[in-house]
This record gives sequence, structure tokens and C-alpha cells, in this order.
Amino acid sequence: MSDGEVKKIVRRRTCGCKDFYIAKVTQNDATAYVTEKPIKLARAIKAKVTEKWTSEKLYSDDGVEEVINSYEGTEIEIEVNQLAPQDRAELFGQLYENGFLVKSSDDVAPEMALGWRERKTNNKYEFKWLYCGKFSEGIDEEASTMEGKKSPTTKSVKGLFYERSIDNLYEISVDESNLIEEYTDAKTAIGEWFGKVQEKEQAAA
Repeated sequence: MSDGEVKKIVRRRTCGCKDFYIAKVTQNDATAYVTEKPIKLARAIKAKVTEKWTSEKLYSDDGVEEVINSYEGTEIEIEVNQLAPQDRAELFGQLYENGFLVKSSDDVAPEMALGWRERKTNNKYEFKWLYCGKFSEGIDEEASTMEGKKSPTTKSVKGLFYERSIDNLYEISVDESNLIEEYTDAKTAIGEWFGKVQEKEQAAA
């Protein structure tokens, strides 16, 4: 922190969501975590993120000795304006060939990373990547007849994300509102946030 700079915490409400990106995970084991280059998904409307944790109390001497917390995964639901057949092939492992989208009960959703950013009321952003998960919980969509005026619909996609194998990390984020001068790696990272799935140690590389 530079001389005279006061370290303060900035807490601003979220007022926007944009730029959903996905990156297919090509290796996720005890030796390495590797993804393809991120690609942009449809236009973002909403992201609902629910982290799931469980707690177990251990007792001794007629009291609580310790509480063990376990991460169970992150449930994600993203709402977008529309999904092209190419998007569905990427998200759900469906076949898109010669203009046909073909769905099968044998389709397997690929493992992927998900990134996006959320606007704060001060017009700065919080940038996020979830490291690995699958959109294998389906899609919600509906269509209705036009009653005098057009009523556009949206698409909601649900998935489950979890920790990666090499180091048990499951999410990385940078809140632009709280960056100070000395946080050069984080500043570098947000400048190319969607160019790759970000790593804390590699941000300045």
C-alpha cells in the first residue's frame, strides 16, 4: 500500500450482470487443471449462485468439541436471452451437425468452467470464474402464443459446480471496488479476465 493510502473496505450493491463465458475443461486430475480458451455464451440476464455446505458437530465431555464443515458444491442457474444450437452442443454435449440439433438420452454434458462479471452501484465490477462443473440438470424454456403483442421469452440453464481435483479450489473472483495500488496481479487479471480461466499465481504472467 502506498504512503498515505488508506486501506478501506468498499461495499456496493450488485445492480447488473453480463458477459457469461464458458471454457471446456480438458484435464482435471491430481496432476493438472487445463481448459480451452473461453468462448462467450448468450447475452446474460441473471445468475443465481447457491453454495452448499454441510456441518457436523463432534461431541466430547458433554459438549461440542469441533464443527466440521464440508463443501458440497455450487448450484448455478443462469438466465440468458436465447441459446443457439451451437450453445446447446457446447453446454449439454448434444449433436449439432449439418444444421440439425439432435438430442439423445446418452448425451453427456462436458466439464467446463463458467465466468461472468457483476456490476456494482459505483459502476465497477466483480469478476468471477467457477473452475469446474456440468450443466447436466437441464434447461427451462417455454413458448406461448402471441396475444396482440410479442412476448419474448428467455432460457434458464441449471448446473452443478464443484472443486477441481488438483487443489480443491472451486472459485476465483476479484472485486474491482476494493483494489488498491499494490494489488497489481489482480488488476492485470481483470484486464484479461475472459481471455483465459484465471489463476491467482499466473495472473501477472
